Amino acid sequence: MGLHSVSWRVNVSALDQSELIQDSLKWIAGEKSSIEISKDKSFHGAEQYTIVAKNMKKKDSQKSLERLGEDVLKELLENNIQLRIDENKNFYVRLELSELVKGEISLADKNTVSSTVKGKFKIESYPGDSTIEVISNLIRELI
Repeated sequence: MGLHSVSWRVNVSALDQSELIQDSLKWIAGEKSSIEISKDKSFHGAEQYTIVAKNMKKKDSQKSLERLGEDVLKELLENNIQLRIDENKNFYVRLELSELVKGEISLADKNTVSSTVKGKFKIESYPGDSTIEVISNLIRELI
């Protein structure tokens, strides 16, 4: 068992370097991922864009999780992994956007004030399986 899919999402303004951000999302999600861009207005009326990179392949989803690196994966295991899993079997990760565009991975936390990239991994589990155990075991395998 492992993952069904992954998506990475970020909100950017019209002033941000959209192409650089798209390239970063494409790298973290996998080269075969699809990129969707939607244009909207922020609460204050300024143009903003939502960029989403999706990968529906199990193997590529696992590679996306592996790209977080050993240190980040260990940190995820050590810090209440159950708080990152919802009732729909999704596992959530937030990364600092400024680090990702530099090719580095840094988990965002409650003190992060800069823009973040939101990752959502769909856990492959079946009735009777513990999603916490499934994702924890997968992370241990990747480490």
